[in-house]
Amino acid sequence: MEYSQEDLMKQMQMESMQSGQGQDPNSIYSDYMREEKVKNILSQLNPDSLVEDIEHRIRGEKRNTFTHQWEKISENTKPINELLISNYISFLGSILNQNTSLSNYSANEINNIMSMIIEYLTDDLTDNDERYGLKGNYNEMTRIGNIICISTFSVFKRALNGQEARRIFSSLRVTESLSPQPQKKGILDFLKFWN
Repeated sequence: MEYSQEDLMKQMQMESMQSGQGQDPNSIYSDYMREEKVKNILSQLNPDSLVEDIEHRIRGEKRNTFTHQWEKISENTKPINELLISNYISFLGSILNQNTSLSNYSANEINNIMSMIIEYLTDDLTDNDERYGLKGNYNEMTRIGNIICISTFSVFKRALNGQEARRIFSSLRVTESLSPQPQKKGILDFLKFWN
């Protein structure tokens, strides 16, 4: 069941009044907006969404900004082999996960991992070019390699020296410090594994 922003605001205000903590509506709205902002950031950083995005881009699709649906870039585009897609999605699923984005990698570690990824892609695309239907199609192999490498590198860059983890956990601390009264479990409570 979807609730509008107005419904959620009324519900939060009613709960505040019932608990005897008559909170200012502006404060309630500010808390709500802060929580929505963090929720939005976390959804954008979700590795599952990134892997899905990569899969569609390998297939030669783009996201329509109006309908939010994936569409073929061109009707003349030759379909990509499903074996290639399943191999790379499986491979990327082991790399692009919450552990990676919230890690604390050094630049040297990232370079080593990216070298291994590039080596794997190069070997796999050239060894299996016939199976994948890419024999002699170096432009398509380069396109697929670039999609995977650039997306993967971006995740590792966010994890450089633990930047991503520090941002997320500091935003959680700010949200907690701004609300002095005890609150119900919120959206971000699933990250609080230390309680």
